[in-house]
Amino acid sequence: MQKESFKNFIFHENMNLFWCIMNFLILHFIFLKTLYPHTIVIYDGHHYIREAGNNLEIAGWPIGYPKFLAALHWLARGDWIVGTVQYILMESVVVYFYFTTKYLLRPGKWVSLLMLFALLINPFLLFISNYVMSDGLFATLTVLWFTLTLWYLYNPSPAYAYLSVIVMILAYSIRYYAMFYPLISFPIILFSKTRWWVKLFSIALGCILLLSFRWYTESLFERSIGRREFSPLSGWRLAGNALIMYQHISHREKDIPPPELKKLHQIVLRSLDAMPPPEALPKNFLVNYFTFQPSSPLSIYAGVFFDDYITTSKIQRWSSVGKTFGEYGAWLIRKHPLAYFRYFVGQAISWYVCPKVDITNIFSNSGIPLLPETKNWFGTRSDWWGCSSSKFYSVTYFPAVTTALNLLFILNVIVFFYRKCYKTAGPFFNKLVIVAAVYWLLGFLFIILTTPNLLRYTLSGMIFNIVFVPVLLERIWLSGSLLSSSRESSHRLA
Repeated sequence: MQKESFKNFIFHENMNLFWCIMNFLILHFIFLKTLYPHTIVIYDGHHYIREAGNNLEIAGWPIGYPKFLAALHWLARGDWIVGTVQYILMESVVVYFYFTTKYLLRPGKWVSLLMLFALLINPFLLFISNYVMSDGLFATLTVLWFTLTLWYLYNPSPAYAYLSVIVMILAYSIRYYAMFYPLISFPIILFSKTRWWVKLFSIALGCILLLSFRWYTESLFERSIGRREFSPLSGWRLAGNALIMYQHISHREKDIPPPELKKLHQIVLRSLDAMPPPEALPKNFLVNYFTFQPSSPLSIYAGVFFDDYITTSKIQRWSSVGKTFGEYGAWLIRKHPLAYFRYFVGQAISWYVCPKVDITNIFSNSGIPLLPETKNWFGTRSDWWGCSSSKFYSVTYFPAVTTALNLLFILNVIVFFYRKCYKTAGPFFNKLVIVAAVYWLLGFLFIILTTPNLLRYTLSGMIFNIVFVPVLLERIWLSGSLLSSSRESSHRLA
């Protein structure tokens, strides 16, 4: 029996549910803006606004989000448009993802309601769009890309292939975390049952957009620092990660670096000798210390660090040492490969399990101070934006939530294959489980090998787990029930 159309599924079969969701989201937005009348600008948000306001083409982060802010600023100057548009985009994509899984997987009534309830009351999901930060927009594009991928698995039409590739590249322009997304999209397109020219054109489109973005970014850095560079931050990150390991190495003076790295190595030795031993440092202290803190040996060597008033000349100096830091980090790892896996990768796994909470959404001073450039960008005269000091949207307990969801997802995938639930689940469901598991594994490897984890980096994975964990649990239970019924029937016949 053929399923009804997706449009009819939403606006006929689930019309009442759809409007209940819409009414809740509208009322929630009103409540959110009552507590936090302004879009919140802290941490990275200052840099994004400066990049957008000065039309900067190079920075420590990808240029996608500053371009997004500039586009919104062209429509309206106030801060309200950022929070409003981000909220609409985020919640629209989440609702689209929810109804897609509900339509394609047909979970039971209570499982479906549990998924919806967890998505709608999730404080992290609800308030993140009220920040001038790339996390909400990146999660929006990631969930949209994954949803389009699900539709392509179900119905490999050209539109889904092209759209998923375009959204994937947009996500990559926001955050380089998306660099492993082609490892999922391209094999799915390549091995799908569709016409060869669709496969060829969609993969070629993705490669052209990806390489064009990379070429354009490298050209900007070449004009600025005289050398083609794609992501200086990767060099800073590699050196910072290596220094987390290097703290544990004794007799560091025995390591003789290449001549071009000698000055940097001397600064590193002096800085590490002056630091307390790793076990005496506060928990999560080192997550971003060597990459961004002004007392870091990397910042001292570069003569620059990320403060609220970073200038164009500082960005140029910061960019110019990315290659040197990348070479230094690689040299340290080659010198101590086993120690790197023990002291950095092992530590990164711990940070993945219990990510650092750098945005709590709690403002004890009942507001946030504004920098001059932020005031000018949003056209306000106030030096202070007031807001509630309520803990209603607190996410301080969310590391435990994300850890529990990750653990449940892994266990469910293992049990799904161990109990051979794939025999009764159907081809599409099996493909979905494989794609979701590959996404989780690649994301895990990316985090532990490249960048220490923060809670806000886990947003898209949290959304997926909220949906897939109950769906997998239901499928495992149904598979067990079917096997039990089959065995009982066999015994009766015998």
